[in-house]
Amino acid sequence: MSAAFAFQLEAWLVGPARPALRLWSRVARVAQSEPSLEGLMERYVDGDARAFDALYDQLTPRLFGYLLRLTRHRERAEDLLQITFTKIYRARSSYLRGAPVLPWVFAIARRSFYDERRAAKSRSEELSRDGTLPEPHSEDADVPVDVSEALDRALERMPETYREAIVLTKLTGLSMTEAAQVLGTSPTAVKLRVHRGYNFLRQELERFKR
Repeated sequence: MSAAFAFQLEAWLVGPARPALRLWSRVARVAQSEPSLEGLMERYVDGDARAFDALYDQLTPRLFGYLLRLTRHRERAEDLLQITFTKIYRARSSYLRGAPVLPWVFAIARRSFYDERRAAKSRSEELSRDGTLPEPHSEDADVPVDVSEALDRALERMPETYREAIVLTKLTGLSMTEAAQVLGTSPTAVKLRVHRGYNFLRQELERFKR
């Protein structure tokens, strides 16, 4: 990977168009002095309602950024965020004390997204807000495309297994081990998917430049 591409990719990952990610960066700095997620989760399981409020505040930026990247639709991401926290509430008794919280809640969010997507596929075509059928989107429209937009489009075209690995590790900030727990695979497999995803993005960016 060239130095120029690496710079462009990192700028794309944390660029000004990603407020949810910037918000998480600020929250992460504050969270260092806050109770651990594991400690909060144990308190919540024991019936401390205030612990849930603290969990919600700490988890929301990362979960929302993840769901927004999966759905590419703010309202859907907001709905799925609430569904995820509802499922966390219902499943709190199944939480294994001392286990990492992030992989557990991200796995719940991921399942919520795929459940919603399967349900949407089983329904007939939905009308748009004005009551008309949505127009098909064309990626070949003759409009200017900047590097950030080109990478966004490339991420959409990327094989889903690679995209999930990059979203969880590079955009959401999970470790390889945490992402592996969410995806039900090994850290080595996640690392390989990220590497292949980067190669895919590099090839797409080089094609865009020609």
